Amino acid sequence: MLHRAAPPSIVPHGRNRVDEPSLPAVPRRRLLGGALAAAVLPLVTAGCGRTGTSEDAGGRTVTDLAGEKVALSGPVKRVVTIPLPAASMVVAVNGGPDVLVGMNAASRTAIEDSYLGEVYPELLKVATDVAGAEFAPNIESVLALEPDVVIQWGDRGAGLVDPLRDTGLPVAQLTYGTQEDLEGAITLYGELLEKQDRADKLIGRMHERLKRLRAELPESDDDRPSVLYLRGAEDSLEVGAGASYNHFVIDLVGGRNPAADLDNERATIDVEQLLEWDPEIILIGNFGPATPKSMYDDPKLAGLRAVRDRRVYKVPLGGYRWDPPSQESPLMWAWVAGLVHETGAPGLREDVVDTYGFLYGGEPSDAQLDTILNVKLNSVSRGYDAFGN
Repeated sequence: MLHRAAPPSIVPHGRNRVDEPSLPAVPRRRLLGGALAAAVLPLVTAGCGRTGTSEDAGGRTVTDLAGEKVALSGPVKRVVTIPLPAASMVVAVNGGPDVLVGMNAASRTAIEDSYLGEVYPELLKVATDVAGAEFAPNIESVLALEPDVVIQWGDRGAGLVDPLRDTGLPVAQLTYGTQEDLEGAITLYGELLEKQDRADKLIGRMHERLKRLRAELPESDDDRPSVLYLRGAEDSLEVGAGASYNHFVIDLVGGRNPAADLDNERATIDVEQLLEWDPEIILIGNFGPATPKSMYDDPKLAGLRAVRDRRVYKVPLGGYRWDPPSQESPLMWAWVAGLVHETGAPGLREDVVDTYGFLYGGEPSDAQLDTILNVKLNSVSRGYDAFGN
C-alpha cells in the first residue's frame, strides 16, 4: 500500500545543498530551473574548472569535485566506489568494468536488475562490502582490495573521507545532485582513468541531446501539467523536492513539480498532502518496489487525478536507475518529455540502442528494451503502448 500512517506534515529529508561558488548565489531550486539551466549547461563542459590534472615527477595530481588535490602515484587500474551512482558511471567512462574492484552493495542491487549486469556479468562478482550504513567506509575491506583510488562523497561530512585518507589511500570526492555535478563527475572519472577524450564525448552527447530536446519540445506556457516524483517505497511517500535532480528534469521538459517549494532534495509527505497537490502525472522511482498497479489498487488514492486518469509510471532502469543523475540522464529527459506531452517519446528506443552502444559496447534487443522501459509494469497506464515494441 502506497501510504503511511503519519501526521499531515512535510518532513525534510536529505541534505541542504549550497550553491557551487562559481555560480550566482540563488536558491538551488531556481538554479535547477530550465531557463537558468540553459545558461549554465554550456559552461559546465569539462567540469567548469572544478577538476583538473597536473603532472609531477612522482605521478599525477587530480582535483576532485570538492576542490581538493588527489595525488596518484601511477595509472589508476583499481577503483573502489562508495557512492551509489559511481560504479556504473566509472564503467561507462572507462569503456568497461575491468578497473572496478569494489562498490556499494546498493550499486550492485541496481546492476543485478539491469542491462549492465547482462552485458557485464563479471560486475556481479565485484566486492560489495566496502561500506556500511550511510556510506561509512569499511576500511579493512577497502584496504584488502588495494585500490589506486577510492571514490567517496565529498559533501556529507569528514567522517566519510578522513578514515580512508588516514590509511594513505587517495580519495576522490564527489558532490552530487545537479547537472553540473554530473558533468563534473564524468570529467573527474575521465581524468582519473586517463580517458578524458571519452568523458568529453559523453558530455558532448548530453549537450547534443539537450539541444535536440529543446528544439522538439513545444513552447512552454502557464498551463504546465503537474508531475510528481516518488522514490518508490511502498510504505512511504518520499518526493523529489525543489533541490532535486528530479525537479530539474520535470522543469526542463515543461512540467510543474508540486513539491518545488520544498528546498531540500527529498521530503516525506502524507496521503493528505498528496491528495492536496493532486498531480496529473506521477513517476515512481527505482528505490523501492512500488508500481503503478500498487497505486491504482490503493483505495486511499482512488480520488487522485493521476490515478483516475491512469497516468502513473514506473521509471526505467537500464545500465543504472534513470531517476538520479547518471550517464543515462538524457534518456530520462526524453522519457519524461514523452509522458508530459503525450507524444510517446518517438525515437527513444533507437536512442537507447545508440546510447548503450556507446556507453557499454552492446545494443539491447527489443525484449531487453521492453524490460529497460518497464513496458510490462507500465502497460496498465495511459498511452504507454507508444513506448513498446
